[in-house]
Amino acid sequence: AAVVRHTRLPVWPAWQGLPLVVLSQLPGPFRGWADRLEDAFGGRVCPMQFSPGDADPFVLLVHHRHSFRPLDFLRPLFSAVIMPEGFPAHPHRGFETVTYVLPGRAGLTHRDSEGCKMRYGDGAVQWMTAGRGMLHEEMWDVEAGSDAELYQLWVNLPPRDKMVPPRVQLLIPEASSATAAEVQREGSTPVRRAHVLDAKLHGGGVRIRTLADHTMQDFGAAEGAE
Repeated sequence: AAVVRHTRLPVWPAWQGLPLVVLSQLPGPFRGWADRLEDAFGGRVCPMQFSPGDADPFVLLVHHRHSFRPLDFLRPLFSAVIMPEGFPAHPHRGFETVTYVLPGRAGLTHRDSEGCKMRYGDGAVQWMTAGRGMLHEEMWDVEAGSDAELYQLWVNLPPRDKMVPPRVQLLIPEASSATAAEVQREGSTPVRRAHVLDAKLHGGGVRIRTLADHTMQDFGAAEGAE
């Protein structure tokens, strides 16, 4: 299988992401330095679009790594003139979004046309089924912390389920309502972390309701692993 390096876009904060974009274009070790700085300080988003023939039903995977420093005097100007800190109300239809906030990171505040409002982060997973259509907004939860990191996966719905009623489900990594098993793998590739995203719904013992079977895992490999 081919390894594809997707474009990273500078944002939140853009002034921090722009030098990383330049650094990653230089030869030699500079790209690795840019990746390490992004991991430590944020400032970029990486959207990865899939072709239907290669990854169906997966449509898009986006990696966000951002910083919202309270003393960053450029933040109010950027938010007012160029781009707000998040994604104002916009429509979705016919697919699902699965948003996984990495443990220890700040996440998002959510509200939608179905009347759902929530804040989530620090290992939580939001599973949103747009179905026949809904409006929602996602704004960065800057009150929860200055460092935000998450993955959002878009999953296409089969034709028979395109018009199901919209719903939003939240999985949280607390022992009282969810399990997030940490496992180790041995072999040629050192694994830094491996979390099995097997959790229960917030507020009860019922597992998340999906329209197809899913197994999701978060793997982190040591630098230089093949």
